[in-house]
Amino acid sequence: MDTDEFSEMAWGIIARAARVSDTLKAELGALSLNYKNEDDWLCGAQQHLQGILADPDAYVKLWNLEEFEGVTVNKINQLATNLNRQVNEVLGTPLNQRGVRGW
Repeated sequence: MDTDEFSEMAWGIIARAARVSDTLKAELGALSLNYKNEDDWLCGAQQHLQGILADPDAYVKLWNLEEFEGVTVNKINQLATNLNRQVNEVLGTPLNQRGVRGW
C-alpha cells in the first residue's frame, strides 16, 4: 500500500511522527509497502511502536537520534506512547469515517 492512499487519520500518525523524528516518519512510511490495506499497516505500525517502547534507549542509539535529530530517550518514549494511542484511536474508527485526504 502507498501512503498516498491513507486516510486523513492514518496520515496524521506519520505527520505527528515527522514533527519530532524524520527517522521514525520514514520508517512508518516505509512500513506501508509491506501491507495491503490501512488497518494492516496500522497494526504493523503499532508493533513497531511497541518495539520502540520496549527499549527506547536502544532505538535512540541505533539511529543516533540524539546527535542527528536532538531526540532523547524520553522524547522518543513519549512520541511512541502518543502515536500508539493515536493508532488505537484510528483503528477504533470505521474506515469511512477516517477522512479523505484532499490531494
